[in-house]
Amino acid sequence: MDDGRGETAFDRGGERTSSATAAEFDASRVARDTMEELVRAIVAIGSDLDLDVTLRRIVTAAQELSGSRLAALGICDPEGTLSSFVSSGFDDADARQFGSLPIGAGLRVTDLGAQTAELFVDGRMIRALLAIPITVRATHFGTLYLADDRPGWVFSDADENAVRALATAAAAAIDNARLFERERESAKWMRASREITSALLSGDPQTGPLQLIVNRALELADAEQAILLVPADPELPAGDVDTLVVAATAGRYAAEVIGRQVPMDASTTGGVARRGLPLITDSFQYPIEGFTDVGERSAIVMPLIADEAVLGVIAVARRPRQAAFDEAYLELVSDFARHAAIALALAAGREHALNRQLAEADTVDDAVRGAAEELRRLWRARRVLAVTFPVARSADAAPGVVSTAGEVHWSELPVDTRQIVELLKQGDLLTPQTVEPGTAGIALQHPEGVLVIWISLNDQRSFTLEDQTLLTVLAGRISVGLQRVHQVDQQRETALTLQHAILGPADLPPGFTVRYQAATRPLQVGGDWYDVVDLDDGCIALIVGDCVGHGLVAATVMGQVRSACRALLFDNDSPHTALAKMDRFAARLPGAQCTTAIVAVLDPSSGELAYSSAGHPPPLIVHADGSVQMLDEAHTIALGLRLDWPRPEARVTLPAGATLLCYTDGLVERRGKTLEHGISRAAAVIADSHGAPLDQLADDIMARLAPEGGYQDDVALLLYRHPAPLELTFDPDIGNLAPTRTALRRWLVSAHMAPDRLTDVLVAVGEAVANAIEHGHRHGQRGTVTVQATALVDRIQLVVTDTGSWKIPDPEPDPYRGRGLGIMRGLMHDVAVAHDTAGTTIHLSARIA
Repeated sequence: MDDGRGETAFDRGGERTSSATAAEFDASRVARDTMEELVRAIVAIGSDLDLDVTLRRIVTAAQELSGSRLAALGICDPEGTLSSFVSSGFDDADARQFGSLPIGAGLRVTDLGAQTAELFVDGRMIRALLAIPITVRATHFGTLYLADDRPGWVFSDADENAVRALATAAAAAIDNARLFERERESAKWMRASREITSALLSGDPQTGPLQLIVNRALELADAEQAILLVPADPELPAGDVDTLVVAATAGRYAAEVIGRQVPMDASTTGGVARRGLPLITDSFQYPIEGFTDVGERSAIVMPLIADEAVLGVIAVARRPRQAAFDEAYLELVSDFARHAAIALALAAGREHALNRQLAEADTVDDAVRGAAEELRRLWRARRVLAVTFPVARSADAAPGVVSTAGEVHWSELPVDTRQIVELLKQGDLLTPQTVEPGTAGIALQHPEGVLVIWISLNDQRSFTLEDQTLLTVLAGRISVGLQRVHQVDQQRETALTLQHAILGPADLPPGFTVRYQAATRPLQVGGDWYDVVDLDDGCIALIVGDCVGHGLVAATVMGQVRSACRALLFDNDSPHTALAKMDRFAARLPGAQCTTAIVAVLDPSSGELAYSSAGHPPPLIVHADGSVQMLDEAHTIALGLRLDWPRPEARVTLPAGATLLCYTDGLVERRGKTLEHGISRAAAVIADSHGAPLDQLADDIMARLAPEGGYQDDVALLLYRHPAPLELTFDPDIGNLAPTRTALRRWLVSAHMAPDRLTDVLVAVGEAVANAIEHGHRHGQRGTVTVQATALVDRIQLVVTDTGSWKIPDPEPDPYRGRGLGIMRGLMHDVAVAHDTAGTTIHLSARIA
């Protein structure tokens, strides 16, 4: 029929009703088919809310609409740079070639090589290209690329129009998919928040709360690394905190990053903690070895804030080339951080004091008393009863009662209270009961049976659901704490025996003294050790080390590490070689990674000291004039972290009168103070007391550096004074005078005795030895003579001892004999003679210069 415009029309069935040309019919059918195909493609790309599926369908639909062999969707990062591709027919590396082309509002090229640039895919040159940008919410999302390598291939106007229409529909589908993905991500983060809250408030979470937070942050952000930093001293006010420490890690290089310290000032993480505002960055102001030094990549840094206080900072870093974090994601992760901080503060605030009471208890009874008092304080209760029902008690034995209102026995409690407590004891454990207003009770496991806690409030208010939940949580903590204290009681004696057996040698070479002080609680054993080893060439090896942790586990690891180090030094007396071989041993021994140690080899005749340090605090040398030298060369990372890490070695010569101090960090580390401050304080103490005998100096150091309440970390201390004391023991024979003089002369030279004073000492000691031989053993009695010499800072102390008995002086002394004591007194600064039934001892003292 005619439509009045002189053109041929079609009837409803699509049959031709006039004489239109076949070409017009074909063109119309192609257009209709294209439109139908476009509609199907639009419906397909919008039918799934998964973003990856949607992007893949857009590429497939565009390829089918245009008939091209190759298709790709380039996706931009927040800066507008193409960062990733979804492609069909070629890989991402080839697709990235198109990122350099100027697209503008769109680009259609028939002969690409002639007009723009030659591009090749698998050796085939691209001839035709159609590129259409995709804009989502007024932001450039990416570009849709269609390409073909067939000669003569062209993209028509219809192809371009269809792809542009597809791009418009794709923008809406991408927007919907991203909204859905954000909602899905939000749901995942919320589930993680609830999981953390539940774990923190449960009796015994599988992992620590900080570790749980970083584990979930790493997993949900699809990141490469996550770290959580907390104030180095959590008890300081927020404004006074100057250092953050990495307390939990997950992902790549986790073992190397843990324990790293970061200053609050001049660091990205410190700035986030100070401002309390999250941040997205691709570089860090202060490098953290193993975290921010492995290449630039997108990272998100979030403060953990609760009650307007910053509890810590989470930093999560993605992989290189991975999509960067955007502002929308920042909101998701920040919400997670807020929930984590609140849960952490809730658990820490209410349990901190209780945990401290349990940790400080030496016995189970002390722990029960401390826990009852803490519960009374927490609820401001009138009274808290803690009644213990031992399983093994006899029928007539009364339960043990602890009351915060004063001492009371079971028989003195009201009958109704005893009945309620008995009922609780027979009920389910860790199930709170509120029998009457203003009271609550709960039964829990006691190492010897069942413990019932009964709380009477000051008023008649109801014990709320929140109160019951908190009571359940704290009762679980008490039960675990009591069991731990009980185990400690049983293990303490065994542990101490083990510690002393493997700590270090009981007999030390001359010139050495050691001290070991275990942490105050709980087992008084740990991973610190010292060792002094006589080597085959006359040198002496010194080792002071610190295995991670405390208690029996750390002590057993320490014993193995100490034995391995000693064996390696017997085989090769080079400190750096021994540490390099120890790396392999520590990497394979569970619990030995991150062990720190200082290994040194001393030549006692010359005072030369070779040393190498694996992450250990630097030894100190205090010279005779009181000046302090820090041995901070040859210092590298702890053991077992990197097997190929170089271990340098340094050398120094100890002058006469110098004192060497090797120690573990428990001696100098204090909360709120830097390690350098602690080392300086130790150096000042040694310099102040350096003239004292070595044993007294060791006691002074331990006493004056001890914090209030005792050392909270293990301490191992090793002192050596050069030269080492001399001790000669020989038979009372006049023929031994010459060898004794020779040995003493050699020792006095090593002590830097002034030449004129050296002769005086030799003469005086010669007189003392001659008297011991002549008088003490005048009738040829069997026995011994001993000569001891010790160098102090400014003087030499000598002791000559014999096991004989001196004769009674003659009434009329020979004028040509008996002048020995007078000579000694004339040549020495001080002389004292003591006689007893065991023999005679002469003390001599002379100034070095």
